[in-house]
This record gives sequence, C-alpha cells and structure tokens, in this order.
Amino acid sequence: MKTEDDELAEGTVLPDERVARFEQLLDEKSELELTETMATVCGVHIAAFRVYLTVLDHPHSTIAEIAEILDRDQSTIGKQLQPLYEQELITRYPRTVSSGGVKYLHVAQPLAETAEWLQQELDRWTDAVMAQLSRLGAN
Repeated sequence: MKTEDDELAEGTVLPDERVARFEQLLDEKSELELTETMATVCGVHIAAFRVYLTVLDHPHSTIAEIAEILDRDQSTIGKQLQPLYEQELITRYPRTVSSGGVKYLHVAQPLAETAEWLQQELDRWTDAVMAQLSRLGAN
C-alpha cells in the first residue's frame, strides 16, 4: 500500500516548506545574499518575499489568511503586498462575498517566472551601474 509520501513526486515542495527553506537560506552566510539583491535591485524586501512565498504555497488566499499563516497583522501584510503588486509578482482578484462586500484572493507568479524576472532586473541594474562607472573614467 502506497503512503502519501510515496505518491509525492521527487523534488515536490510541500506547502510552507518553501518558507522554511527561505528561512534557512537567510541563515546561511554568503557573499551575495538573495534578499539583499531583491531589495537593492527590485525593491522587494525580505518580509515581502516571505509573503510572496506564502502566497505561492497558498494560492487564492485572502490577506487575513496570509496574515494568519505568517502570524502577522493584516495591515502589515497589506503593506508588504504593495511592492509585490507593483512588480506583478502577486496578482489579486476580487471575490464578492455573501454579505455584499469584496475580498481579494491572491495568486503568486510561478517561481520560475520570478527567477527569470529577477535575472532581467539584475541585468538592467548591472548595465546601469556599469554605465555610471564608465562615465567616471571618461574625464
């Protein structure tokens, strides 16, 4: 009889495991920190990236659900979502609730697309820095 673990494909990342892996990455020391790169090049800071990873693992979550998962205040999550909306890393969709209000459901861009976007942003940033450095030598 197969267990649930046997049925998981090799390399499958379980919900919330991605955030745990991210936390582990933060603990590792390296010359170039992913989070520093994301913040410097793209304006996406550590806390916002945690939100991105949480939404990636829990698609169609509301701000209240994200806040509960991360044990944060809803207003904090709302602020951390702003740069993710601006960079189109997370999209929100309105959903009418029975009381007549609207809740927004959140979906994260796939991690592979985010990695590609980060590479493009890093390339643009590097080109801009190199252009500025070359102007210094042009005197």
